[in-house]
Amino acid sequence: KMHLLMRALMMALLALLASAGHCRVGHASAHPHSLLVRAPVARRAPVARREIAAMAEEDVLHATVRWLPELGSEGPDDGSAGGEGVMTLPVFPLGGVCYLPFSSHVLNIFEPRYRSMYNDILMNGSRRFIVTMVDPASGRLAETGVIFYLDDLKEVSEQTGDAVKYVCSHSVIGRVEIERVLNPMAWFTRQTYIKARCRVLSEPSIVAAGATEAAEEAAPSAVEAEVRTAMSRVIELQAELNEAPRFTSAMKTALNVSRSDEDQAVWKMIGFWHALQERRLMLVQNRMQEDISRRVVDHFKSSGKPVQGQVRLDDLPADVRADLSRIQEGYRSQLEELAEAPYGEPFQLLLQARGHDERLALFLEMIQRESDRLGRRASLKKLFEMS
Repeated sequence: KMHLLMRALMMALLALLASAGHCRVGHASAHPHSLLVRAPVARRAPVARREIAAMAEEDVLHATVRWLPELGSEGPDDGSAGGEGVMTLPVFPLGGVCYLPFSSHVLNIFEPRYRSMYNDILMNGSRRFIVTMVDPASGRLAETGVIFYLDDLKEVSEQTGDAVKYVCSHSVIGRVEIERVLNPMAWFTRQTYIKARCRVLSEPSIVAAGATEAAEEAAPSAVEAEVRTAMSRVIELQAELNEAPRFTSAMKTALNVSRSDEDQAVWKMIGFWHALQERRLMLVQNRMQEDISRRVVDHFKSSGKPVQGQVRLDDLPADVRADLSRIQEGYRSQLEELAEAPYGEPFQLLLQARGHDERLALFLEMIQRESDRLGRRASLKKLFEMS
């Protein structure tokens, strides 16, 4: 979690330099979802459903990410695996980030091996590759990944001096379970991209079963009802506390976590949740960067020295470094709380879930943790108002 603190500190120093005209700093843009409005407060309904209790007994709610063996540790591949839904695809691991089905992403491609990968998927017409998470501790790949489909590719070599070859737009069109990396040594030599044999994962189709209308009319399952109740509670608490960012009350009427083809309704709701958590993390990081920049600027103003060249932490006096440490400490709990909220393992668990109800049970745990956090804040607020 310390990397978030140090990253914020370094970004603040870079922002300070940028404001002085000595360098250029790029800023990530927030998600475009506008989900802000107030809502009345309601009491939280108890979570005591047989289906959820059964999942807890099966240890679904205490699951861990399934990782592949370390690359190169497996014996020779006898090529015997196969069957329906099995295919070989390129793999593009993208760090500790978990990408979600039915989302869209833009990637800048500069490494030679991935330039080659894009050339290959264009030439063979597949336009597909696997994106999977990497365990930061061991370097192992997550067993469950997603399929990126290349929607658009722009050649930008001339504009970037060949620093970036392609700017590519993608849609995430499905999930896969990686059975085996076929050329693991390529991960270490970096001379080409790795390929994997994988099995496409799919949810039962309600259309194929001829049950679309019945599914729409059926009463929600216990876990679906609990998710809706818990999400409504979060929306109400956000409004009461004037949280920024927060969902609008309109989200309550739009809540849909019922069964659908490939669980699209659930993934859409998870996507909204992901966007909100990402915005929260960015907001806290930005506030910390502003506080750090303000303290450094005050130091240079009081000393009568202009900001010149690169500002290094070691070049600052001890009292300024101590103040920066105190600022970091003040944000530590918030950053630790949010460190994995929009990325990483919590969402990877949703990705690898074995079905609709298991995925919703895990999602419910995430929502309830947020509801508990907001509930504690609301209680403190009432105490201060009474005193």
